[in-house]
Amino acid sequence: MKSLIIGLALLTLGGCAGISQSPPDAREALKGLAANAARGLLASPPWPVQNTPAVTILLRPAEVAEALPITPAALNEALGRALLSNENAPHVLDWAPTSMSAQADGQWLLQARLTADSPPLRLSDRTLQPYLLQFDLSQPDGEHWQWHASGAIDPDALPRTTESP
Repeated sequence: MKSLIIGLALLTLGGCAGISQSPPDAREALKGLAANAARGLLASPPWPVQNTPAVTILLRPAEVAEALPITPAALNEALGRALLSNENAPHVLDWAPTSMSAQADGQWLLQARLTADSPPLRLSDRTLQPYLLQFDLSQPDGEHWQWHASGAIDPDALPRTTESP
């Protein structure tokens, strides 16, 4: 009986050890940054909030600091997904025309810039890179709106991607 109890205890402990959390996905840091940016943009957009489902955001190629190991395409993809995942989301296209008609009511061009101009913050267990994320939204009629957020991110937590030449 005693060996049965010990066996069950070992089996239970072994099962609990197998339930540990998996290591964080490298895309989670970028996904979190994009989700916070999307919430910030949609919290006070330049258009009437009730019109958000009728708005189309056209993403220009993002600009990303060389100090950060992500590509402009990865940033645009994360931003697009984050914007689309919100309730009453706008339409989002990862494409922008070279010119727009002044009649393009409800369409906004989004230029995202992710800069990392400050020196890294060295902690005992990791290094954090301060960043500034800027959104420039514009319409053909000249209406212009800007939004920005700043923070620090662990570059080692970002997905390592490279653009093909």
